[in-house]
Amino acid sequence: MTDTRVTRDEAEAFLAANPSVRWIDVFVFDMNGIPRGKRIRSSDLLGVVNKGLMMPSSIFIMDPLGNCVAETGRLWETGDHDHQCHLLSGTLVPIPVGDGRQAQAVMVIDGKDELDPRTVLANQVERFARAGRTAVAAVELEFYVTKAGTNGAFALHHPEGVSGDPKRPHTFGFEEMETLSPLIDDVYRICEAQGLPVDAIVKESGPGQFEINLKHRSDVIAAALDGLLLKRAVKAAARAHQLQATFMAKPHHDWAGSGMHIHLSLLDKSGQSLFAGDPISPLFRHALGGMRETMADFMAIWAQSANAYRRFVPQAYVSMAALWGFNNRTVALRIPRGNGAATRVEHRIAGADANPCLVIASILAGISHGIANEIDPGPAVDGNSEMIDAPPLPTAWVNSLDLFRRSDVVRESFGPLFQDVFFRLKNAERSKFERIVTPLDHLWYSRVA
Repeated sequence: MTDTRVTRDEAEAFLAANPSVRWIDVFVFDMNGIPRGKRIRSSDLLGVVNKGLMMPSSIFIMDPLGNCVAETGRLWETGDHDHQCHLLSGTLVPIPVGDGRQAQAVMVIDGKDELDPRTVLANQVERFARAGRTAVAAVELEFYVTKAGTNGAFALHHPEGVSGDPKRPHTFGFEEMETLSPLIDDVYRICEAQGLPVDAIVKESGPGQFEINLKHRSDVIAAALDGLLLKRAVKAAARAHQLQATFMAKPHHDWAGSGMHIHLSLLDKSGQSLFAGDPISPLFRHALGGMRETMADFMAIWAQSANAYRRFVPQAYVSMAALWGFNNRTVALRIPRGNGAATRVEHRIAGADANPCLVIASILAGISHGIANEIDPGPAVDGNSEMIDAPPLPTAWVNSLDLFRRSDVVRESFGPLFQDVFFRLKNAERSKFERIVTPLDHLWYSRVA
Protein backbone atom coordinates (compact mmCIF):
# COMPACT_ATOMS: atom_id res chain seq x y z
CA MET A 1 0.00 0.00 0.00
CA THR A 2 1.50 3.30 -1.04
CA ASP A 3 1.23 6.43 1.04
CA THR A 4 -0.45 8.35 -1.77
CA ARG A 5 -1.98 11.59 -0.58
CA VAL A 6 -5.57 12.65 -1.03
CA THR A 7 -5.54 14.99 -4.02
CA ARG A 8 -7.55 18.17 -4.38
CA ASP A 9 -9.67 16.44 -7.05
CA GLU A 10 -10.39 13.54 -4.68
CA ALA A 11 -11.34 15.94 -1.89
CA GLU A 12 -13.59 18.04 -4.12
CA ALA A 13 -15.32 14.93 -5.44
CA PHE A 14 -15.90 13.75 -1.86
CA LEU A 15 -17.43 17.08 -0.80
CA ALA A 16 -19.68 17.13 -3.86
CA ALA A 17 -20.88 13.58 -3.20
CA ASN A 18 -21.42 14.15 0.55
CA PRO A 19 -22.97 17.63 0.97
CA SER A 20 -24.37 16.80 4.43
CA VAL A 21 -20.94 16.12 5.93
CA ARG A 22 -19.91 18.87 8.35
CA TRP A 23 -17.14 17.27 10.39
CA ILE A 24 -14.23 15.05 9.35
CA ASP A 25 -12.20 13.05 11.86
CA VAL A 26 -8.58 12.74 10.73
CA PHE A 27 -6.31 10.41 12.70
CA VAL A 28 -3.32 8.14 12.96
CA PHE A 29 -3.24 4.93 14.99
CA ASP A 30 -1.03 4.70 18.07
CA MET A 31 0.81 1.64 19.37
CA ASN A 32 -2.39 0.41 21.04
CA GLY A 33 -4.30 0.65 17.76
CA ILE A 34 -6.31 3.61 19.07
CA PRO A 35 -7.07 6.44 16.60
CA ARG A 36 -5.56 9.78 17.68
CA GLY A 37 -6.16 12.94 15.72
CA LYS A 38 -8.27 16.01 15.13
CA ARG A 39 -11.79 16.89 13.98
CA ILE A 40 -11.87 19.40 11.16
CA ARG A 41 -14.74 21.21 9.43
CA SER A 42 -15.56 20.07 5.93
CA SER A 43 -14.92 23.67 4.83
CA ASP A 44 -11.29 23.25 5.95
CA LEU A 45 -10.70 20.00 4.06
CA LEU A 46 -9.12 21.53 0.97
CA GLY A 47 -6.70 23.50 3.11
CA VAL A 48 -5.66 20.35 4.96
CA VAL A 49 -5.22 18.53 1.66
CA ASN A 50 -2.94 21.31 0.44
CA LYS A 51 -0.89 21.86 3.60
CA GLY A 52 -1.30 18.76 5.72
CA LEU A 53 -1.58 18.74 9.51
CA MET A 54 0.87 18.55 12.37
CA MET A 55 0.69 15.82 15.01
CA PRO A 56 3.04 15.52 18.01
CA SER A 57 5.47 12.61 18.10
CA SER A 58 4.12 11.78 21.57
CA ILE A 59 1.10 10.03 19.99
CA PHE A 60 3.34 6.97 19.74
CA ILE A 61 4.13 6.91 23.47
CA MET A 62 0.57 7.11 24.80
CA ASP A 63 -1.09 4.57 27.06
CA PRO A 64 -4.71 3.49 26.37
CA LEU A 65 -6.02 6.42 28.43
CA GLY A 66 -4.16 8.94 26.26
CA ASN A 67 -1.46 9.74 28.79
CA CYS A 68 2.02 10.41 27.42
CA VAL A 69 4.33 7.98 29.20
CA ALA A 70 7.44 9.80 30.37
CA GLU A 71 9.12 6.50 31.31
CA THR A 72 9.69 5.87 27.59
CA GLY A 73 12.39 8.53 27.56
CA ARG A 74 10.82 10.01 24.44
CA LEU A 75 8.78 12.89 25.85
CA TRP A 76 10.71 15.68 27.57
CA GLU A 77 14.03 14.44 26.20
CA THR A 78 12.97 14.92 22.58
CA GLY A 79 11.01 18.15 23.02
CA ASP A 80 7.92 16.31 21.70
CA HIS A 81 8.49 17.51 18.15
CA ASP A 82 5.75 17.62 15.52
CA HIS A 83 5.30 15.30 12.57
CA GLN A 84 3.97 16.65 9.29
CA CYS A 85 1.07 14.44 8.24
CA HIS A 86 -1.05 14.05 5.13
CA LEU A 87 -4.37 12.36 4.40
CA LEU A 88 -4.14 8.88 2.91
CA SER A 89 -5.82 8.49 -0.46
CA GLY A 90 -8.80 6.14 -0.43
CA THR A 91 -9.56 6.68 3.27
CA LEU A 92 -11.59 9.90 2.97
CA VAL A 93 -15.01 8.33 3.51
CA PRO A 94 -18.39 9.07 5.10
CA ILE A 95 -19.69 7.54 8.32
CA PRO A 96 -23.26 6.88 7.15
CA VAL A 97 -25.06 6.59 10.49
CA GLY A 98 -26.94 9.08 12.61
CA ASP A 99 -27.45 12.43 10.90
CA GLY A 100 -24.78 11.76 8.25
CA ARG A 101 -22.74 14.82 9.29
CA GLN A 102 -19.51 12.93 9.97
CA ALA A 103 -16.73 11.50 7.86
CA GLN A 104 -13.18 10.34 8.44
CA ALA A 105 -9.76 10.05 6.86
CA VAL A 106 -6.59 8.25 7.93
CA MET A 107 -3.43 10.32 8.26
CA VAL A 108 0.09 9.05 7.70
CA ILE A 109 3.24 10.87 8.64
CA ASP A 110 5.61 12.22 5.99
CA GLY A 111 8.75 10.12 6.03
CA LYS A 112 9.05 7.42 8.68
CA ASP A 113 9.04 7.24 12.46
CA GLU A 114 10.55 4.09 13.96
CA LEU A 115 7.82 4.08 16.62
CA ASP A 116 4.94 4.22 14.13
CA PRO A 117 3.33 0.73 13.95
CA ARG A 118 2.65 1.31 10.25
CA THR A 119 6.39 1.85 9.70
CA VAL A 120 7.20 -1.31 11.69
CA LEU A 121 4.94 -3.33 9.40
CA ALA A 122 6.18 -1.59 6.25
CA ASN A 123 9.76 -2.54 7.15
CA GLN A 124 8.77 -6.22 7.29
CA VAL A 125 6.94 -5.94 3.97
CA GLU A 126 10.04 -4.41 2.37
CA ARG A 127 12.19 -7.24 3.73
CA PHE A 128 9.94 -9.81 2.02
CA ALA A 129 9.80 -7.77 -1.18
CA ARG A 130 13.61 -7.82 -1.42
CA ALA A 131 13.42 -11.61 -1.30
CA GLY A 132 10.78 -11.65 -4.06
CA ARG A 133 7.96 -12.62 -1.71
CA THR A 134 4.56 -11.05 -1.07
CA ALA A 135 2.47 -11.72 2.02
CA VAL A 136 -1.30 -12.14 1.76
CA ALA A 137 -3.34 -11.60 4.91
CA ALA A 138 -6.84 -11.30 6.31
CA VAL A 139 -8.01 -10.27 9.77
CA GLU A 140 -10.79 -11.90 11.80
CA LEU A 141 -12.06 -9.97 14.82
CA GLU A 142 -14.31 -11.02 17.70
CA PHE A 143 -16.20 -8.49 19.81
CA TYR A 144 -19.07 -8.04 22.24
CA VAL A 145 -22.14 -5.82 21.91
CA THR A 146 -23.51 -4.60 25.22
CA LYS A 147 -26.20 -2.24 26.43
CA ALA A 148 -24.80 1.21 27.14
CA GLY A 149 -24.47 2.18 30.79
CA THR A 150 -26.71 4.96 32.03
CA ASN A 151 -23.73 7.20 32.83
CA GLY A 152 -21.96 6.51 29.54
CA ALA A 153 -19.47 4.13 31.13
CA PHE A 154 -18.95 0.62 29.83
CA ALA A 155 -21.32 -1.88 31.41
CA LEU A 156 -21.88 -5.60 30.95
CA HIS A 157 -25.63 -5.29 30.45
CA HIS A 158 -27.06 -7.44 27.68
CA PRO A 159 -29.02 -5.75 24.90
CA GLU A 160 -32.72 -6.51 24.84
CA GLY A 161 -33.32 -10.00 23.44
CA VAL A 162 -29.80 -11.27 24.18
CA SER A 163 -29.56 -14.08 26.71
CA GLY A 164 -26.87 -13.91 29.37
CA ASP A 165 -27.40 -17.55 30.28
CA PRO A 166 -24.08 -19.39 29.68
CA LYS A 167 -26.10 -22.55 29.01
CA ARG A 168 -27.67 -20.87 25.96
CA PRO A 169 -24.67 -19.65 23.95
CA HIS A 170 -26.38 -19.88 20.52
CA THR A 171 -22.97 -20.37 18.89
CA PHE A 172 -23.34 -20.22 15.09
CA GLY A 173 -27.01 -19.46 15.68
CA PHE A 174 -29.19 -16.70 14.26
CA GLU A 175 -31.45 -15.62 17.13
CA GLU A 176 -29.16 -12.87 18.39
CA MET A 177 -28.33 -11.84 14.83
CA GLU A 178 -32.05 -11.27 14.26
CA THR A 179 -32.30 -9.34 17.54
CA LEU A 180 -29.37 -7.10 16.62
CA SER A 181 -29.97 -7.05 12.87
CA PRO A 182 -30.43 -3.23 12.68
CA LEU A 183 -26.96 -2.77 14.22
CA ILE A 184 -25.42 -5.44 11.98
CA ASP A 185 -27.03 -3.81 8.94
CA ASP A 186 -25.37 -0.52 9.88
CA VAL A 187 -21.97 -2.18 10.42
CA TYR A 188 -22.10 -3.53 6.89
CA ARG A 189 -23.47 -0.28 5.51
CA ILE A 190 -20.57 1.66 7.02
CA CYS A 191 -18.04 -0.90 5.78
CA GLU A 192 -19.44 -0.82 2.24
CA ALA A 193 -19.37 2.98 2.17
CA GLN A 194 -15.76 2.89 3.38
CA GLY A 195 -14.58 0.13 1.04
CA LEU A 196 -13.78 -2.34 3.82
CA PRO A 197 -13.80 -5.92 2.42
CA VAL A 198 -16.11 -7.49 5.01
CA ASP A 199 -17.10 -11.11 4.60
CA ALA A 200 -19.21 -13.31 6.87
CA ILE A 201 -20.43 -12.54 10.38
CA VAL A 202 -20.61 -15.35 12.94
CA LYS A 203 -22.40 -15.59 16.28
CA GLU A 204 -19.80 -16.59 18.86
CA SER A 205 -20.41 -18.32 22.19
CA GLY A 206 -20.50 -15.30 24.52
CA PRO A 207 -23.74 -13.31 25.06
CA GLY A 208 -23.79 -10.66 22.35
CA GLN A 209 -20.44 -11.87 20.99
CA PHE A 210 -19.80 -11.89 17.24
CA GLU A 211 -16.96 -12.37 14.78
CA ILE A 212 -16.58 -10.52 11.50
CA ASN A 213 -14.18 -11.82 8.85
CA LEU A 214 -12.37 -9.58 6.41
CA LYS A 215 -11.30 -10.79 2.99
CA HIS A 216 -7.69 -11.48 2.07
CA ARG A 217 -5.48 -8.75 0.66
CA SER A 218 -2.12 -9.11 -1.07
CA ASP A 219 -1.21 -5.82 0.62
CA VAL A 220 -0.80 -6.64 4.31
CA ILE A 221 -0.53 -2.97 5.30
CA ALA A 222 -4.00 -2.49 3.81
CA ALA A 223 -5.18 -5.68 5.55
CA ALA A 224 -3.99 -4.33 8.92
CA LEU A 225 -5.72 -1.01 8.26
CA ASP A 226 -8.90 -2.94 7.41
CA GLY A 227 -8.82 -4.42 10.90
CA LEU A 228 -8.27 -1.08 12.58
CA LEU A 229 -11.06 0.60 10.61
CA LEU A 230 -13.46 -2.30 11.17
CA LYS A 231 -13.22 -1.69 14.92
CA ARG A 232 -14.13 1.96 14.39
CA ALA A 233 -17.03 1.01 12.12
CA VAL A 234 -18.46 -1.46 14.65
CA LYS A 235 -18.23 1.07 17.47
CA ALA A 236 -19.89 3.78 15.35
CA ALA A 237 -22.79 1.47 14.50
CA ALA A 238 -23.22 0.49 18.14
CA ARG A 239 -23.36 4.13 19.27
CA ALA A 240 -26.01 4.86 16.65
CA HIS A 241 -28.22 2.24 18.36
CA GLN A 242 -27.47 3.40 21.93
CA LEU A 243 -25.33 0.31 22.43
CA GLN A 244 -21.63 -0.25 22.99
CA ALA A 245 -19.14 -2.55 21.31
CA THR A 246 -15.92 -3.72 22.90
CA PHE A 247 -12.89 -5.55 21.55
CA MET A 248 -11.56 -6.26 25.04
CA ALA A 249 -9.85 -9.63 25.02
CA LYS A 250 -11.79 -10.87 28.09
CA PRO A 251 -14.70 -8.64 29.16
CA HIS A 252 -16.03 -11.20 31.67
CA HIS A 253 -14.34 -14.13 33.40
CA ASP A 254 -17.24 -16.49 32.63
CA TRP A 255 -17.54 -15.53 28.97
CA ALA A 256 -15.49 -16.54 25.97
CA GLY A 257 -12.57 -14.27 25.16
CA SER A 258 -12.33 -12.22 21.97
CA GLY A 259 -9.41 -12.92 19.67
CA MET A 260 -7.82 -11.57 16.54
CA HIS A 261 -7.05 -14.37 14.10
CA ILE A 262 -4.71 -13.62 11.22
CA HIS A 263 -4.83 -15.75 8.05
CA LEU A 264 -1.56 -15.42 6.15
CA SER A 265 0.23 -16.95 3.17
CA LEU A 266 3.17 -16.09 0.91
CA LEU A 267 3.35 -15.67 -2.87
CA ASP A 268 6.36 -15.70 -5.18
CA LYS A 269 7.04 -13.15 -7.91
CA SER A 270 4.67 -14.93 -10.30
CA GLY A 271 1.83 -14.93 -7.78
CA GLN A 272 2.09 -18.64 -6.95
CA SER A 273 1.73 -19.87 -3.39
CA LEU A 274 4.98 -20.55 -1.58
CA PHE A 275 3.10 -22.48 1.11
CA ALA A 276 1.40 -25.02 -1.16
CA GLY A 277 2.81 -28.54 -1.20
CA ASP A 278 1.98 -32.10 -0.29
CA PRO A 279 0.40 -31.17 2.03
CA ILE A 280 2.63 -28.11 2.65
CA SER A 281 5.92 -26.92 1.20
CA PRO A 282 9.33 -27.16 2.93
CA LEU A 283 9.38 -23.34 3.03
CA PHE A 284 6.05 -23.36 4.87
CA ARG A 285 7.48 -25.81 7.40
CA HIS A 286 10.39 -23.45 8.02
CA ALA A 287 7.94 -20.54 8.36
CA LEU A 288 5.99 -22.53 10.96
CA GLY A 289 9.23 -23.32 12.76
CA GLY A 290 10.09 -19.64 12.92
CA MET A 291 6.66 -18.66 14.18
CA ARG A 292 6.87 -21.33 16.87
CA GLU A 293 10.36 -20.38 17.98
CA THR A 294 9.59 -16.65 18.22
CA MET A 295 6.04 -16.81 19.61
CA ALA A 296 7.11 -16.20 23.20
CA ASP A 297 9.36 -13.30 22.10
CA PHE A 298 6.35 -11.48 20.63
CA MET A 299 3.81 -12.42 23.31
CA ALA A 300 3.81 -8.79 24.50
CA ILE A 301 2.42 -7.87 21.05
CA TRP A 302 -0.24 -10.60 20.95
CA ALA A 303 -1.38 -9.70 24.49
CA GLN A 304 -0.80 -5.96 24.89
CA SER A 305 -2.93 -5.28 27.97
CA ALA A 306 -3.50 -6.60 31.48
CA ASN A 307 -6.92 -7.81 30.42
CA ALA A 308 -5.53 -9.73 27.44
CA TYR A 309 -3.80 -12.26 29.71
CA ARG A 310 -7.13 -13.25 31.28
CA ARG A 311 -8.05 -14.82 27.94
CA PHE A 312 -5.44 -17.59 28.32
CA VAL A 313 -7.41 -20.28 30.14
CA PRO A 314 -7.85 -24.01 29.44
CA GLN A 315 -10.52 -25.33 27.05
CA ALA A 316 -11.18 -21.92 25.51
CA TYR A 317 -9.74 -22.43 22.00
CA VAL A 318 -6.77 -20.29 23.06
CA SER A 319 -3.52 -22.23 22.91
CA MET A 320 -1.06 -21.64 25.73
CA ALA A 321 1.83 -23.29 23.88
CA ALA A 322 3.45 -22.66 20.50
CA LEU A 323 2.07 -25.70 18.67
CA TRP A 324 0.76 -26.25 15.15
CA GLY A 325 -1.58 -28.65 13.40
CA PHE A 326 -3.85 -29.33 10.46
CA ASN A 327 -7.49 -28.27 10.83
CA ASN A 328 -7.11 -28.17 14.62
CA ARG A 329 -8.58 -25.24 16.57
CA THR A 330 -6.78 -26.12 19.79
CA VAL A 331 -3.36 -25.09 18.42
CA ALA A 332 -1.78 -21.65 18.11
CA LEU A 333 -0.90 -22.13 14.42
CA ARG A 334 -3.74 -23.81 12.56
CA ILE A 335 -3.51 -24.92 8.93
CA PRO A 336 -7.13 -24.68 7.72
CA ARG A 337 -8.56 -27.13 5.19
CA GLY A 338 -7.57 -26.23 1.63
CA ASN A 339 -4.69 -26.65 -0.75
CA GLY A 340 -2.96 -24.82 -3.57
CA ALA A 341 -3.64 -21.09 -3.39
CA ALA A 342 -5.77 -21.61 -0.24
CA THR A 343 -2.84 -23.04 1.76
CA ARG A 344 -2.29 -20.69 4.70
CA VAL A 345 -1.71 -20.41 8.41
CA GLU A 346 -4.29 -19.13 10.87
CA HIS A 347 -2.43 -17.42 13.72
CA ARG A 348 -4.75 -17.68 16.74
CA ILE A 349 -2.86 -16.10 19.63
CA ALA A 350 -3.57 -12.34 19.55
CA GLY A 351 -6.36 -10.73 21.53
CA ALA A 352 -8.91 -8.58 19.71
CA ASP A 353 -7.54 -5.50 21.48
CA ALA A 354 -4.08 -5.84 19.88
CA ASN A 355 -2.81 -3.58 17.08
CA PRO A 356 -3.07 -5.56 13.81
CA CYS A 357 -0.10 -3.66 12.32
CA LEU A 358 2.15 -4.97 15.07
CA VAL A 359 0.51 -8.40 15.12
CA ILE A 360 1.10 -8.97 11.40
CA ALA A 361 4.59 -7.47 11.59
CA SER A 362 5.45 -9.94 14.38
CA ILE A 363 4.11 -12.89 12.39
CA LEU A 364 6.18 -11.85 9.38
CA ALA A 365 9.26 -11.46 11.58
CA GLY A 366 8.79 -15.00 12.85
CA ILE A 367 8.33 -16.34 9.33
CA SER A 368 11.44 -14.54 8.11
CA HIS A 369 13.44 -15.94 11.05
CA GLY A 370 12.25 -19.46 10.33
CA ILE A 371 12.98 -19.35 6.60
CA ALA A 372 16.41 -17.78 7.06
CA ASN A 373 17.44 -20.43 9.61
CA GLU A 374 15.52 -23.37 8.08
CA ILE A 375 13.87 -24.13 11.42
CA ASP A 376 11.92 -27.37 11.65
CA PRO A 377 8.52 -26.95 13.34
CA GLY A 378 8.36 -30.44 14.78
CA PRO A 379 5.37 -32.73 14.34
CA ALA A 380 1.84 -31.49 13.78
CA VAL A 381 -0.54 -31.93 16.71
CA ASP A 382 -3.59 -34.16 16.37
CA GLY A 383 -6.39 -33.80 18.89
CA ASN A 384 -6.26 -31.66 22.02
CA SER A 385 -3.03 -29.66 22.10
CA GLU A 386 -3.51 -29.04 25.83
CA MET A 387 -2.58 -32.68 26.42
CA ILE A 388 0.83 -32.19 24.76
CA ASP A 389 3.84 -31.68 27.02
CA ALA A 390 5.23 -28.46 25.52
CA PRO A 391 6.92 -25.33 26.90
CA PRO A 392 4.15 -22.89 27.84
CA LEU A 393 3.87 -19.38 26.48
CA PRO A 394 4.41 -16.57 29.01
CA THR A 395 0.89 -15.83 30.20
CA ALA A 396 1.94 -13.31 32.86
CA TRP A 397 2.41 -9.78 31.51
CA VAL A 398 5.61 -9.12 33.43
CA ASN A 399 7.23 -12.26 31.95
CA SER A 400 6.22 -11.56 28.36
CA LEU A 401 7.52 -7.99 28.59
CA ASP A 402 10.84 -9.22 29.95
CA LEU A 403 11.18 -11.69 27.07
CA PHE A 404 10.32 -8.94 24.58
CA ARG A 405 12.93 -6.63 26.10
CA ARG A 406 15.69 -9.24 25.91
CA SER A 407 14.82 -10.83 22.55
CA ASP A 408 17.46 -10.72 19.81
CA VAL A 409 14.76 -11.48 17.22
CA VAL A 410 12.67 -8.49 18.30
CA ARG A 411 15.72 -6.23 18.26
CA GLU A 412 16.78 -7.39 14.79
CA SER A 413 13.27 -7.22 13.34
CA PHE A 414 11.82 -4.08 14.93
CA GLY A 415 14.98 -2.19 15.84
CA PRO A 416 16.43 -1.41 19.29
CA LEU A 417 14.53 1.88 19.63
CA PHE A 418 11.10 0.33 19.13
CA GLN A 419 12.00 -2.61 21.36
CA ASP A 420 13.10 -0.33 24.19
CA VAL A 421 10.24 2.18 23.92
CA PHE A 422 7.49 -0.43 23.58
CA PHE A 423 8.84 -2.26 26.63
CA ARG A 424 9.01 0.95 28.68
CA LEU A 425 5.55 2.05 27.50
CA LYS A 426 3.85 -1.21 28.41
CA ASN A 427 5.86 -1.84 31.55
CA ALA A 428 4.77 1.55 32.89
CA GLU A 429 1.15 0.67 32.04
CA ARG A 430 1.54 -2.70 33.80
CA SER A 431 3.04 -1.10 36.89
CA LYS A 432 0.25 1.48 37.17
CA PHE A 433 -2.47 -1.12 36.59
CA GLU A 434 -1.13 -3.48 39.23
CA ARG A 435 -0.99 -0.71 41.88
CA ILE A 436 -4.74 -0.07 41.68
CA VAL A 437 -6.73 -1.48 44.61
CA THR A 438 -9.94 -2.97 43.21
CA PRO A 439 -13.27 -4.05 44.75
CA LEU A 440 -12.00 -7.62 44.41
CA ASP A 441 -9.20 -6.82 46.89
CA HIS A 442 -11.83 -5.74 49.41
CA LEU A 443 -14.12 -8.72 48.71
CA TRP A 444 -11.38 -11.32 49.08
CA TYR A 445 -9.08 -9.86 51.71
CA SER A 446 -10.62 -7.09 53.83
CA ARG A 447 -12.38 -9.37 56.32
CA VAL A 448 -9.66 -11.98 56.67
CA ALA A 449 -6.60 -9.73 56.81
